[in-house]
Amino acid sequence: MTNRLTLLPLLILAACSSDTTSRGATGDNGADTATGSGADTGAGSGTEDSGVTDTGAEADATTDTASDAGGSADATTDTEPSTDTTADTDPAADTTADTGADTSTDNCPDELFVQSDPAPENSAYPDPMLRAYCDADYLNIESNGIIGYQFVPMTPNALRAQTNAWQVPLVPEFSDTLTTIPLLGVVAVAINGIPIYGANEAATPGNYGDPVYNAIVDFCNGHTGPQGDYHYHALVQECLAQAALDGVPSPIIGFALDGFPIYGPNGCLDAACTQVATFSSSWETTGDPSVLAWDNHTFTPNSDPTKLDQCNGRIGPDGSYAYYATANFPYTIGCYHGVPGPSVVNGGGGGTGGGTGAPTPCTAQADCEVAGACTGTLGCECATTPMGQACIPTCNTAADCPVVTGRTFTCSAAGLCVPAR
Repeated sequence: MTNRLTLLPLLILAACSSDTTSRGATGDNGADTATGSGADTGAGSGTEDSGVTDTGAEADATTDTASDAGGSADATTDTEPSTDTTADTDPAADTTADTGADTSTDNCPDELFVQSDPAPENSAYPDPMLRAYCDADYLNIESNGIIGYQFVPMTPNALRAQTNAWQVPLVPEFSDTLTTIPLLGVVAVAINGIPIYGANEAATPGNYGDPVYNAIVDFCNGHTGPQGDYHYHALVQECLAQAALDGVPSPIIGFALDGFPIYGPNGCLDAACTQVATFSSSWETTGDPSVLAWDNHTFTPNSDPTKLDQCNGRIGPDGSYAYYATANFPYTIGCYHGVPGPSVVNGGGGGTGGGTGAPTPCTAQADCEVAGACTGTLGCECATTPMGQACIPTCNTAADCPVVTGRTFTCSAAGLCVPAR
């Protein structure tokens, strides 16, 4: 059975406190429903009134009784909020609803995506470019894949600008049927517009090993692929938002391609968020993860509320589902618990470094002979991969192998198309 879960409660959970300022928020995309018991949530064309400067927001209908950051108290009703140049230190002091209403599209988390400033050390590369916006069904994310911190080469591949474009379902659908993530390629996108890959590398240099374990990622757990595409294999919250603090719930730091958000490691255990835990994966290391990372880890379900499910997520106290970034394998997501969006169906990402996409899972050869199950011109073989059985294109030469979103393949001795490095 498939249930529809909206992102709205997840975004509320990300804040967890009414006075927490959204990092880099540029506008309130939701209807202004604040009644004065909490921060103003409407900001028209200005910034959110949650301890930040009013720069053109709608008029407050009542007198502010709390002191402004400048130390003085408003003694009269604000009739022209655009002239306020200091921030309210206690926005909860507003006692009635604002008279103005936001007219922008609600339920769109585009304000979470903040373009990075160019890093001085990266003067040899283009400046970062990021754009996020919503249409009726999707959160659209576009970026050039350039990071806003110093690029440290961890692979032989030079950093290159990309043409990344993903469509993430705006209203994700929770499914009891788990979907395998791609063995290679994009599984999620961080809020800085950088793609997130799964917890394994390609055939080289470590035979599908764990790149974090093999220490071939930088201080933010990223590196460049063969197309010069910088991507993460794990997430460090402080590289994307404020550093994770004990007892403080983490913000959203990315979105999986099925639409569900990825939070940092900390989250609420109860609806009032009086208990905050650091979550950890329920995958256990059972072998040498330097090779065949998925084969050398096993998921073990348990009842510990701080342990995550097979996909590295959980249903929170408010009934919404989300993934969490963890310090242990698989680091971001282990599978999709939602219905994958078009960025998965159409090739695993849509960026020039997007990868192979998700190969069709199979249990028998007949599964690979169903229309649409195989992308190879010579058919596919139901073969064993580190992610389980999947339909892999067969070949006689490399010319028989597909080219998907900028990545090329070669023909192995076994007659199967494998990623070229």
